[in-house]
Amino acid sequence: MARSTKSHVDLTIMLVSHDAFRRDLRRLERAAAGRGPGGDPLARERVATGWQIFKAQLHIHHEGEDRDLWPRMAAGLAHRPGTLATLRDLEAEHELLDPLLARVDAVLADPLAPADRAEGAVAALAACLESHLEHEETEGLPYIEEALTAAQWKEFTAVQRESLGPAGAAELFPWLLDEASEENLRRVREFMPAPMRMAMKTLWAPAYRARNTWSG
Repeated sequence: MARSTKSHVDLTIMLVSHDAFRRDLRRLERAAAGRGPGGDPLARERVATGWQIFKAQLHIHHEGEDRDLWPRMAAGLAHRPGTLATLRDLEAEHELLDPLLARVDAVLADPLAPADRAEGAVAALAACLESHLEHEETEGLPYIEEALTAAQWKEFTAVQRESLGPAGAAELFPWLLDEASEENLRRVREFMPAPMRMAMKTLWAPAYRARNTWSG
């Protein structure tokens, strides 16, 4: 699809979120592989905290797409039946993830669950989510610029900011930038206004680190 040299659509947060989901899947895989019956209660608590944050961010991300982004895109792509079908497929893929998330929930809640059961649950979730993210990146997101005008994209991002609110931003941004690549750090920092960068440095990041997620 032909793209203009200067887009009115900034996918920074969406794409960095995808990278953060992939990062947490790798953490979850390592946690499952190192799991044994019983195990270290502190390690389980750290994994459980990271897992809860991951689930919360995935829910917010998908809710914004299902409630707002896909309908807006569908309205602007009525002349593209193939892409409309893709949008429906992407929404259906969100529902496929629900039982896989519940399966991992059950494993993490059971301190006696063996490593092979944990690894199987995590592998199934990772395969489904990785496939969905790639599908979205290759066949969904490239059409946003065509589907939405600059004004419509601005309205969509304003709705997302309002829905997130200050408390949501305080959780989202430190999660996004946890072990982020230098490129993603640069991109997100450029996206954030100066007051938000200050809040990130002095309040949000320290509070996030204090939650002691994953490996501590």
